[in-house]
Amino acid sequence: MRIHLTIKMFLLLMLISHDCQPSELKQSDLALVCEVLLIDNLNKPLEELSEKDFSEDQCESVKIRSIDPEKRLLWVKTYLSLSPETMMTNHHMGLFISGKASSIVYLNGQLVGSNGSPALLKADEIPGLIDVVLPLDKGLLKASENELIALFSAHRGFLDLGSPIHGISIGTFQNPTDRILRHYWPSLLPFGVLLLGSLYLIVMANIKQQPLRAYLLPMMACFAAVQLFIEIYRGLVTYSYPFHDWRLLLILLCSLGFGLCLMFYVLSKIKLKQSYQHFFILLVLIISMVVLVSGFDVKNLLAIVLPTFLALLYAGFAWRQGHQGMRLIFTLLLLFLVLIILNAYIFIDTLYYYCVALLIFLLMAEQAIQASISRKQLLTDQARATHLQQVIDQQKIQNSTDQLEIRSAGKVEWVLINNIAYCKGAGDYIELVLLDGQVKLFYGSLSELSLRLPTTFLKTHRSYLVNTTLIKSLERSGSGSGQLQLSYGFNVPVSRRILPKVRESLG
Repeated sequence: MRIHLTIKMFLLLMLISHDCQPSELKQSDLALVCEVLLIDNLNKPLEELSEKDFSEDQCESVKIRSIDPEKRLLWVKTYLSLSPETMMTNHHMGLFISGKASSIVYLNGQLVGSNGSPALLKADEIPGLIDVVLPLDKGLLKASENELIALFSAHRGFLDLGSPIHGISIGTFQNPTDRILRHYWPSLLPFGVLLLGSLYLIVMANIKQQPLRAYLLPMMACFAAVQLFIEIYRGLVTYSYPFHDWRLLLILLCSLGFGLCLMFYVLSKIKLKQSYQHFFILLVLIISMVVLVSGFDVKNLLAIVLPTFLALLYAGFAWRQGHQGMRLIFTLLLLFLVLIILNAYIFIDTLYYYCVALLIFLLMAEQAIQASISRKQLLTDQARATHLQQVIDQQKIQNSTDQLEIRSAGKVEWVLINNIAYCKGAGDYIELVLLDGQVKLFYGSLSELSLRLPTTFLKTHRSYLVNTTLIKSLERSGSGSGQLQLSYGFNVPVSRRILPKVRESLG
């Protein structure tokens, strides 16, 4: 039942993933790109380079997201169309450029503005912002196609990205970070859940002084929460494009940290004899593959997929070996991995954090269930051990010749322990009631006497110790207290506070 509910929740998460871009932004799919060669244009001023002839042989047609100005200076020509509703609006219009580059932009033959200053050489370039909006004169816009020509360069990055230019579009003028925040605002809920959950788990692990494995779930939650904050950071602060590489690197490290914690969590649950050796071998394998593959998106995806896949293999192996609780963990990892594969690059977005929050919550639930089962088993084992010890003690006391030493009025007496029916506290001394009705006095406290008697003597009242081998029945009165009926006609009171413990011991 729990597994079916889990499947439904994961499938529901697939439906909430969507693109939140404003509908009036019309982005062209293709652009004509021409590289400005260093050998031909090194000494030319930027004004001369702005007169570009796009009919030259070195120009090529590519998709907007395939434009790569890294370590190059590129001329880009594309066309942007506007919807009739956009042309009729009274709002101010803007040109949105999102990407890792500096740029100068012309629209319909007129200079619109610049984002930093592109150049042939790194020393001459002024870095632009990763997301920028340039205000547009509405009279410059056309209802049909608007010709956009831009000069791009990006000499100051260190990561090779598959899509350095994220988008070029025209729409209602607004802060570009607002669009990003609208995309990520649904992720604030899992962000809060992950952050609070990690803090709670860390505090509980410290209070209970739990082993290292208990910290793996809060570490996973922390990595996911930090990664989400870094994602949202782009919607909070406008930063220059060179910082974007550092931001992506931090995201990759968080993805890798989450994946490794998940893998080690499964290894620690299995309790392999050489779990640390397994982990370090897999760690080297994962890092090597992440480093060797090209493209940031692929690296980021692999940093999550590979540890999850390896954890899935170990969980499946443990399940087949009959390891308790591994069936649920295997199912959760399988669903998590399927979601990643089906959604690919879309997954590392808002959907990812919902799935991570749900995965950690379900792993916490599974951990709590297993802890509850372990506690019940421990209590059962302890009860069985106690009962066995009582049986052994009863057998011993019935066959025992052990005696209790009693000193009074300068003389010493010896009383067989198995002849004592019960003990009753009476001020500074204790009355030992024997099976034949005789009463002997023991000078000392009831707690002191209990240490000298075997475990078959049970405290039923603050003033009574009873030989449990003689108990015939236990009766409860209307006030909540009780009374024990012993062999040889003895009756002993049971206090209301101690009655549950007496019942448990006799059970």
